[in-house]
Amino acid sequence: MIILPLPARPDWRRPPIATLLLIVLCAAVFLMQGKDAQRLQAAQQYYLGSGLARQELPAYLQDLVARGKADEAARLRQTLAQRKAGPVQQAMEADTDFMRRLRAGQVISPTAAGYNEWRSRREHYDDLLEQLVTTRYALQSEAPTPLTAVSHMFLHGSTEHLAGNMAFLFIVGYTVEAALGGWGMLALFLLGGLCATVPDLLFPQPGYGLGASGAVSAVMAAYLVLYGVRRIPFFYFFVFVFGVARWPALAILPVWVMKELLLRFVFDSESNINYLAHFAGFLGGALLVGLYRWRRGWRSADSVQREDAAESIAQLQAQAENHVAQLQFARAAADYRRLIRLLPDEAGLAEAYLRVARLAHQPQARSEAAIHLLKLAAAHPRRVGCQAVEEALNDSHPRLPRLSGGAWGRILGRLLECQRLDSAEKLALRLAARPGDEAVAADALRRLADACRDAGDLGRARRLLTLRHTRLAHALTPAAAGGEAR
Repeated sequence: MIILPLPARPDWRRPPIATLLLIVLCAAVFLMQGKDAQRLQAAQQYYLGSGLARQELPAYLQDLVARGKADEAARLRQTLAQRKAGPVQQAMEADTDFMRRLRAGQVISPTAAGYNEWRSRREHYDDLLEQLVTTRYALQSEAPTPLTAVSHMFLHGSTEHLAGNMAFLFIVGYTVEAALGGWGMLALFLLGGLCATVPDLLFPQPGYGLGASGAVSAVMAAYLVLYGVRRIPFFYFFVFVFGVARWPALAILPVWVMKELLLRFVFDSESNINYLAHFAGFLGGALLVGLYRWRRGWRSADSVQREDAAESIAQLQAQAENHVAQLQFARAAADYRRLIRLLPDEAGLAEAYLRVARLAHQPQARSEAAIHLLKLAAAHPRRVGCQAVEEALNDSHPRLPRLSGGAWGRILGRLLECQRLDSAEKLALRLAARPGDEAVAADALRRLADACRDAGDLGRARRLLTLRHTRLAHALTPAAAGGEAR
């Protein structure tokens, strides 16, 4: 069974540096492990050819009998009799207690014949084993160290093991990193990986533990806790059934946890996959991000809240468009009013609001939409289309909004840029008729006259300058008035 969240695409303008760094680091360590097979083969050849096997393996079988493990000793003795020393050697080296006593000289004592030669060969063999990256840095639960508690997270047993872990890490990692930041992501990975070692440390078993699975499980659980009860898309695969569904994020966490427990104790109990590390990683990641949210008053990360806002806006916009398609213009106008309050700088929404308000025959909404669009055109002239500016001016009757002289100048400039000279003249005349805006109107008429002259309409340019001089003489500076008289 596979249940995998499907986050939004990563924003490569802000690449997930920490997530990519972890992936690169795991890949680099795996390359370092690549020669372990050759190193191990050389060590085993030395072990069998140096005589160590003839001394140590019989001693190990006798030690098993002395410890009350006669059945196991008999099974291994039969294997050794078939000239298969490898399985017996592996069993011996996995027996931490025996190996500790062997290296301490408690199995082959210093008084035994040939002890010095054995000690020399054993130390050389241990030196060969020390060259193995995997066994040196993997976690040995019966003899853990602070180094191996961390280093084992970056080791992997096969290409498939590495590829699977890194795929899952990337799929959820970039979203978690966007929420927690790069340092937060690194801390979560490392602390989650340490949480995953707890079952091994509480119930030590022979052998080695390696892989990023526990740390990745912590990141996956963190993803779910960050999204809480929000419904997010998941890909699911169970036997022959698969598809995509939207479920509350937290609802998947107990499913994941129970799956690991069932695999460990029921369906795959003989596997060498450390399901309890996955289980502990899930719990650790959930608790860590739960603590993070608790410190924020249970609020999720800012990036998640922005996603919520964007999703709400997208739903509201879809609702508005649906109301338009159903000719429910009054409802659509109400939707667009809410949208421009949420996104006041979105010219497309403001233009849609004006069109829908017209269709709804709502004069107050038309005026509100027109004024908003004119203010937007004054602040960001190039965001608003020329036709939309004209429509906003027409729908702002009977009164223009009170804007600064600079704002009206930018709106006029937008009209002149689009060669909408008629609309520009109407605006200038409306400003000229309104007390307090005479100076703005005078400047508008001058600019409009210049535009007409450039367009070759000299008669219109002279008429506009005459109008400016006769109707707005009191608003002109002496220098401007004198310049016109000449």
